Amino acid sequence: MQQQLQEHVSGGGGRIVATLAGALAFGFPGALGGLLVGYAGDVGLRRWMVSGWRLRKRMPDQVQRQYLTAACAVMGHVAKSDGRVSEAEITVARQVFEVLDLHGDLRREAIQLFGRGKRRDFPLTWVLRRFNRVCGGEDDLLQAFLEYQAAVAQADGRPAGAQHALLLRIARRLGFNEPELRRLMRGQRGSGAVRAMPQSPYRVLGVAESASTDQIRLAYRKLISRHHPDRLQAQGCTEDEIREGAGRTHAARRAYDQIRRQRGF
Repeated sequence: MQQQLQEHVSGGGGRIVATLAGALAFGFPGALGGLLVGYAGDVGLRRWMVSGWRLRKRMPDQVQRQYLTAACAVMGHVAKSDGRVSEAEITVARQVFEVLDLHGDLRREAIQLFGRGKRRDFPLTWVLRRFNRVCGGEDDLLQAFLEYQAAVAQADGRPAGAQHALLLRIARRLGFNEPELRRLMRGQRGSGAVRAMPQSPYRVLGVAESASTDQIRLAYRKLISRHHPDRLQAQGCTEDEIREGAGRTHAARRAYDQIRRQRGF
């Protein structure tokens, strides 16, 4: 409750300006109206900054976009929840960026999201609600998301106090109870590994599971043609863009091979 209240009352620059402007123009009624308008503007701006809008072109798949946006921003919030972000927590966040295959512009956006998550007025409730609306029901995605947050929280040892309370709050929002969270954390301490985002091979290719063989082949060929490193190099793309294209080409081939084995074509 305290966290949710802080999300609403912090970062009131817009409401201060709007209140003063309203008071100067219309007196007390204008000040009240300005306060309400400024509040809505502040809330909207905080949400917009962690909405993943910059990733729309690079990640047309909504599930992947919202997953990465929420994961990176919430990791920053978890890291900051004990008062400071340690080098160990930053190292774990970098490991997550690696397993999520975030390079170049995507890596820079992930770092910015991590930084925005550290703000006191970070809209955690809204981010988790939005994430659940898109990814809810996909248990593998939800568990991997929680694993990233737990890995950051355990970077300096077992989380306690505010950090543990925050981690438990996130787990409950995702549908996990406290015993399940404890088991996940124990297993994580034993392995120390951070796994990649689980993805359906159909989602990688951008087709429905009911797609025909011809549709799957066409989607695969389009992806390979669009992202092949040789083509990107000929287009004068940067090294980061070429490396990102190579990763997407590799992922498309793996997904296509997996579907071929499953369907037998």
